[in-house]
Amino acid sequence: MAQNDRLAALLPCFPLRAGPLTALDLSCGPQVLTGSGRLHLLLRGPVQIEGDGEDARRLPREQWLQPALVWLPAPARHRLMPMSDPPMQVFDVPVDFGESGLNPLLDALPPRLVLARRDLPAPMGATLALIVEEVEGQGCAHAPMLSRLVEVLLLQWLRHQLDRMRGSSGSLLAGLSDPALRPVLDAIHRQPEHAWSLAELARLGGLSRTALAERFASVVGQPPGDYLLDWRLRRARLLLREGLGVAEVATAVGYGSAAALTRVFSQRLGMAPARWRRTDADALRTTDSAH
Repeated sequence: MAQNDRLAALLPCFPLRAGPLTALDLSCGPQVLTGSGRLHLLLRGPVQIEGDGEDARRLPREQWLQPALVWLPAPARHRLMPMSDPPMQVFDVPVDFGESGLNPLLDALPPRLVLARRDLPAPMGATLALIVEEVEGQGCAHAPMLSRLVEVLLLQWLRHQLDRMRGSSGSLLAGLSDPALRPVLDAIHRQPEHAWSLAELARLGGLSRTALAERFASVVGQPPGDYLLDWRLRRARLLLREGLGVAEVATAVGYGSAAALTRVFSQRLGMAPARWRRTDADALRTTDSAH
């Protein structure tokens, strides 16, 4: 494993899954899509995309006249509209990257990412070419091949987004792109159960305690202690969803007892862990029945 892999500690917690890839027929008019994150491959013909209903403000209307890739990382109800007569070539891929509030990467990404085909980094361009070739070839294992290729394309996009965030501030992606903060964040992500002190984290980043506190808050957008607490509670919810008991979860995320976790959980999230688990299970069943 590469020592500088900024995503190695996070992706196993939030595996990125994509598929199936389907062609959209916009010849009969607009199509409304919802239910998951989405990747749209706009390969031929001008297309307009806008949020629909409650998501109209989050996804304002945009038009693309040239081939482009459009990634909506989080679920959003939106409408695709043709802006010319056929022929058009537009593909849609549902993308599951966890959910807001649990996956910090998802929360750090903008609602809509766009790359014109002509501006794709070389690795992404090569992967897109393989996707187009597979669409046209329809060989054995066609559907799973397309899904895996789209997942590779999106992981390459995450790399590209991280590279673009160097020197910026105000998000986890900016922190992962900061050479001093990267090992600090990696340690927090890998070992949320450890009783991290500011001095320990500062040594990992090669900074003084004051410098780390100031730099972390400026680049990531919150103090290191708050980020550690937030990550522990994200992990706790994931482990509760997996069926672990409250006491087991407390140990796994750095609390000495179920009571200690319950106290922090209730203060930050407004309900005890056991109640959250029941509420989450009900919400998941409702979502599944809606689909």
